[in-house]
Amino acid sequence: MSHLFIAHGSRDVDALLTVHEALRQASIPTWYTPPGLDDKAEFETVDEAIDNAFGMIVLVSASSVRSGAVQAQLQRAAERGLTLFPIRSDNARLSRQFKSLLADQLTDALSDEGALDRLVSKVRNRYQRRCPVIAVMNLKGGIGKTTIASQVFGAWQASLGGRTLLIDLDPQYNLTQTFFDMDRADASAAKDKSVISLFERSRLHAPEIASPADNWSSISTEPFSPLNRETLTHDLLGVDGPGGRLDLISGQFEISKYAFAPSPQSLALVGSNFRRMIDHYRSAYDLIVFDTNPNATFLTRCALEAADRVLAPMHADNYSLRGVRLLNQVMGEQVSDDKRPDLSVLFNAVGRSEQSDFEADARNGVFDQQAGFNLSGKLLTSALPKSGHLVVRGPDEDEQPWQQLVIHKGRGGGLRPIRETLKAISMELKSLVEQETDQSSA
Repeated sequence: MSHLFIAHGSRDVDALLTVHEALRQASIPTWYTPPGLDDKAEFETVDEAIDNAFGMIVLVSASSVRSGAVQAQLQRAAERGLTLFPIRSDNARLSRQFKSLLADQLTDALSDEGALDRLVSKVRNRYQRRCPVIAVMNLKGGIGKTTIASQVFGAWQASLGGRTLLIDLDPQYNLTQTFFDMDRADASAAKDKSVISLFERSRLHAPEIASPADNWSSISTEPFSPLNRETLTHDLLGVDGPGGRLDLISGQFEISKYAFAPSPQSLALVGSNFRRMIDHYRSAYDLIVFDTNPNATFLTRCALEAADRVLAPMHADNYSLRGVRLLNQVMGEQVSDDKRPDLSVLFNAVGRSEQSDFEADARNGVFDQQAGFNLSGKLLTSALPKSGHLVVRGPDEDEQPWQQLVIHKGRGGGLRPIRETLKAISMELKSLVEQETDQSSA
C-alpha cells in the first residue's frame, strides 16, 4: 500500500486539483485517473491502483454519482476494506450506493471552513498508522540501543516479514558501523548518501552544490524534494542474501552541527524537513526504526516528534532507570500531546539463569514512583539476555551486512534461544503497534 486513490467525476477538475495539492504538501502520494479519462482508463490499471492503495478519497458530486467508473471504484474499495474519505464538491443527490457506503461519513463539503484541513488530517493519521515508526532511545549511553536497533528489528524483518528501514540518527553512527567498516561509512557520508540528506538539500539533490556537512556555521533553507529510496538507502540484504527488504540510511558525525545552529528558525525548518521525509518514506516501508543518541538534543526532538513509539532499552540498574526517567520527562515536557509517542521499556543484557532482584522489583511496580511513570506497565514481557553474540562489532572484510544479524547466523553456540527471544520481542512489539492501530481506527 503506497498511495491514496482519489475517485472523481469527469467534471470535478477544480476539486481534484485542490485536494491533490493539499495532499502533495502533506507528502502523501496520490493516484487518480487524469480528468476526462475516468470512464476510459484501463480497468486493470485502475483496479491495481485501488488494490495497492491505503485508502480512497471520494469526491461526491453530480458528476461522480453518475459515473459508472466511480461506482465501480467505490465498490472495489469497499470489497477490499479500504478506508473511505468522502467529501462533497457540490450538492448532488446521493444514489443508493453512495448513501449506503458514504452517508455516515459525509459530514464535510470542500467549501466548508476548515474542511480541507480536516480531510488532510484524517488521511495523514491513516497513512502514518500504516507504517509505524519506532525510536530506540534512552538518555543514558552504553545500554544497547544499537544492539536493539539492529538485532531486534533485523529479527522482526526476517521472522515477521515486511519492508524495514533503519535510520542512524546518532552522530557516533555505531549502527552504520555495525554493517559497514568506517571507510565505507565515511565514503557514503562524503557523497551525502546519509542521514543529513533528510534534513537539508544536499549533493544527492543537486551534485553541483556544496554539501551541508561542509559548513557548520549555516543551515540550508532551500526547499528540496524527497529522494528515491534507492538513491539514499543502503540495501543490507543484497541480491544473494535473505529475502525481503532491510535498508539503512547511514549516519555521520556532521549532524552534530544542529546542536550549534545559530538560527532557531532554520533549525525549525530542517526539523520540519526531517518529519516530511519520514512521512514520505512511510509509503515505501512497513516499519521505520531510529537508532538515536543518548542526549536530549535537537535530534532527540526530531526522533520523538516523528515516532509513533519509543523503545527504551535498560539494564537492571539505577543508572539505566534514571535514563528512562529522564527520557519520560523529556517526552512529557518537550513534545506536544499530538506528537508524543507511546513508550515501551525492554530489559537488556540480563542474566539467563534467573531474574535479578532489580528486574523482579521493576516488574512488581517497586520503581514506578522513582521512574515517574507506570514503568511496570510499560515493560515488555521478554528480556534480552547478555550474550557475546549480541555484542556490537564491525564486519569482517569478507562478510555481507546481513551476516551481522544473529537471526541469520548458523546453529550452535547458544544461538537458538537468543533467536527465539529476538522473535518474541518482535512479536510483542508488533502486537502493541497493531493494538494502537485498532484503537485509533475504532
